[in-house]
Amino acid sequence: MYKKVLCLSAFLSLLPFGISAATSSAGGVVNEAVIGAPFYGFTSDASGTVANAVGPTADFIQPMRLIARSGDSKVNAGSATQLASSLLLDDGTVTNLPSEEVAWAVDTALATVSQSGLLTATQLTDRVRVTVTATAEGLTAEVRVRLEPNAAPPAPASSLIAGSVDHPNAPGWKNSPWFGSFYATENNWLHHSDLGWLYMQEVGDGSLWTWDKNHQWLWTGQGVYPHLYRAKDSTWLYFMLQARPKKVFYNHTTKRLETSQP
Repeated sequence: MYKKVLCLSAFLSLLPFGISAATSSAGGVVNEAVIGAPFYGFTSDASGTVANAVGPTADFIQPMRLIARSGDSKVNAGSATQLASSLLLDDGTVTNLPSEEVAWAVDTALATVSQSGLLTATQLTDRVRVTVTATAEGLTAEVRVRLEPNAAPPAPASSLIAGSVDHPNAPGWKNSPWFGSFYATENNWLHHSDLGWLYMQEVGDGSLWTWDKNHQWLWTGQGVYPHLYRAKDSTWLYFMLQARPKKVFYNHTTKRLETSQP
């Protein structure tokens, strides 16, 4: 319970009936807020070293509202934020509550709240807004926090692009010392100067899987190209550079030439 003492302005010279002054040589008010006296004010003894505040001067402050808040409005998976709460009192003042005096609860299993009011987000795949409830002094309050998954790690730099240089006369185009000239887009598609449009997927060793409408998946790499392995029929092809601009391949299985459609 919270108590306040009203300011007293009257100074009286006599002790009220039934009130005894404490003996002290320290001076100042010794006894405060004696309830039930017929008047209120200050009394003191003849020496002035003992003083009493008397009268119905005690009043009790009542909690009016509980306020809950979060240190951060957004929390990423695996991260935490500190929760706190305060009481708004009927005299207009605000009292911050110690964490051990507040009971916290969260409406989802995607987050936990410790006894000290630490909200921690668990692993999640989608954004979600959760409600955290604080309870203290018979009052409740809510605060909403948005939980977010961790940002996807940046895609590793393409070794093909990293090992290429900008084309001197064609903005956006690059020259690879082993794969030739190409224009790369942001979604793994590239336009090869000889092979046309290809969807590219790099392997960890720097080799490439590429896909086009004629051959579907083809594998090649540095030290392998212009040889390409075609997955759909387990066949090795050799790209005939001398036949450019036509796209002609020698099929090592059939011993025949294949010409791709534009």
